Amino acid sequence: MDAIIDALKGYLPPGPGYLPYYMFGLSVISVGNSLQNYLTLHYSRRLYNGQFVPNPSLPPKSTSFEPEDSTHKLTPASTVNTKDGRTTDQVTPLAARLFGTYTFLAAVVRIYASYNLHLAPVYNITIWTYVVALFHFGSEWAVFRSAYLGPPILFPFFFATVGIIWMTSQYSFYVQA
Repeated sequence: MDAIIDALKGYLPPGPGYLPYYMFGLSVISVGNSLQNYLTLHYSRRLYNGQFVPNPSLPPKSTSFEPEDSTHKLTPASTVNTKDGRTTDQVTPLAARLFGTYTFLAAVVRIYASYNLHLAPVYNITIWTYVVALFHFGSEWAVFRSAYLGPPILFPFFFATVGIIWMTSQYSFYVQA
């Protein structure tokens, strides 16, 4: 077992402390999450509420308004009593691939940063990857009501919050002026 650990150490970030390992490990998990977004909708559907219906409060189509172009064209099915029972799933293959691409991009930034925490621009950009993730999941849950509050969303909340707090509190330890 020691031989395996010694062999792996050559690939792990060489920086001091545990933050580089946290970021590296989370990035590896994120790459896996990105791949699953390209292969299946199953896990994304566990996080996002897929039951949406056309928003009845939108005005009809006119020369100055197209309901299909509105970002509010759908509303959670639980908020509207529909007679025809048709629902639209917002977790589409396109949405999953976009989410997978963003997640992969964030993982690349974090992996690079785990080896270069001494560089202020890299450190700052990496903090922003956690802020954007927290904003995305928070707004999907609290504002757009498209995500369920449960374990699938609590994990990103937890990891993003830990990343933000840890990185902001340890800035002067890692970043060299």
